[in-house]
Amino acid sequence: MIINLNKDILDFKENFLNQKPYLFKSSFQNINIDWAYINEVYGRADFSHQNFKLMNGYEVPKSEYIESYLNVGVIEHRCIRPVLYEYLRNGATLVHNRIKNEPLIDHISKQIANFAEAQTIASGYAAFSSKPSYKSHWDTRDVYAVQLLGRKRWILKKPSFEFPLYMHQTKNFTDIQEPEEVYMDVILEAGDVLYIPRGWWHNPLPLDGETFHLAVGTFAPTGFEYMGWLQNLIPSVLGSRKSLSNFEHDTEAINNLSDQVADLIKDKNHYQNFMMNYVSEQRVPSMLSLDVLGNGKFTKLDANQKLRLNANLLYFFEEGFFIINGNKINVDEISLKLIQYLFDHPCSSVLKILSQFPIYPAEKVNDFLFKLALEDVIELVIFDL
Repeated sequence: MIINLNKDILDFKENFLNQKPYLFKSSFQNINIDWAYINEVYGRADFSHQNFKLMNGYEVPKSEYIESYLNVGVIEHRCIRPVLYEYLRNGATLVHNRIKNEPLIDHISKQIANFAEAQTIASGYAAFSSKPSYKSHWDTRDVYAVQLLGRKRWILKKPSFEFPLYMHQTKNFTDIQEPEEVYMDVILEAGDVLYIPRGWWHNPLPLDGETFHLAVGTFAPTGFEYMGWLQNLIPSVLGSRKSLSNFEHDTEAINNLSDQVADLIKDKNHYQNFMMNYVSEQRVPSMLSLDVLGNGKFTKLDANQKLRLNANLLYFFEEGFFIINGNKINVDEISLKLIQYLFDHPCSSVLKILSQFPIYPAEKVNDFLFKLALEDVIELVIFDL
């Protein structure tokens, strides 16, 4: 399933990203997801884990729907299904946060990540009535709501607290009032994607019918993280090591310290090093390919093999390298263009890639692609899109 967000990325970044919501209407068709598949996804989940929630206007205590039992000498946990079904029949929503190792959902999430150029976390929401599962709230990350089955109504309002970070949860700001004016009131149909910037109030409402959507949260680096990284450099600033006594006495010292810290923040080399550290820590999960990459009889990729670069944010360092999935990739003219093409055209086949670089030896390009696959820099897409 290919998501076509039908929006120029540069226009989106300039006019919508971090600014206001946007509805991507009919972004994908021929959805290969049904309730049989969703049942399997939830069935593989650990209901006892904190990432799994049953919401009924509040979070239902796990003690109500989880039981422990002895399984061949090991204490395990399972969902009490009659209780779960009763809650769902009476309007509860089943939430599966941080979905992992589900190829189709991972595929959707990776497409959002490529568009947003940010890390992503996907969560699923299943419901069968018109009862809201949450109160109106804001999120601390941008969210792309991907409607997969049924419909859902979204009521959006402008922020009361701009650009919240992870510690700025709605429930902790009881003195901040939700605006009365509605900015957007929209019903998502299957195939629609709604972009909601962090901080925007929203209240997703089921419409008295079956509904399942993914909330794909995106996480780009912020100034807060940059400042946190710079703390490692503060001890090198002389002014930060001086003793303080009172404000009047220390005013000049504080002003000097302020100037020195400002110089740290504005230093391009420090920014580059921060980005290097940030990108180095990013990991993009990829599907295993034991039969090809684990088999010593293979030394090149099939011409019809589709590939995806394991990078959400492609950052080129002036010293002539990328860092992708923990790997430092030194590049020349050929590899630079090739990696950029892979990022801009995810899920291209080897044959398609070779056709874009006819002036370079096909054997050399394929050898480079195979090496990148072995290093987990690119993923072999092994399921039907």
